[in-house]
Amino acid sequence: MVEHVGLPRLEDFCWIATQEKNVYAGLAVAIALIHDRPRYFAHIISELLYWLDEDRIIFGSDYAIWEPKWIIEKFLEFELPEDIQEETGVTFDLEVKKKILAGNAARLYNIDIEKQKEKLKNCQLSKRIA
Repeated sequence: MVEHVGLPRLEDFCWIATQEKNVYAGLAVAIALIHDRPRYFAHIISELLYWLDEDRIIFGSDYAIWEPKWIIEKFLEFELPEDIQEETGVTFDLEVKKKILAGNAARLYNIDIEKQKEKLKNCQLSKRIA
């Protein structure tokens, strides 16, 4: 996985990832742009969806730097500007977002999300967070 999606060399990263099917895009640091530079983030995510598709993009937040709750909330609310969506022809709906946030990593690491949810249902920490 390439963290920060190779920024500032997004185009180079996309060309490499197009050729190498085992290369995944990690959104750490790049995803924070969703707050201050939403149009730039829209460009980044649409290029990744266009070149790699939704199955090779992995959520990352550089958690040690900040609490990721606000990023996840903004990511779930985020919509691509119409002109970017028309140009790239990509879909960025809730199903795509779920894959990026958890589904793709779960698939890569053989994690059964439903089984993990069940395990955490009675966890004291998860009760405090909810």
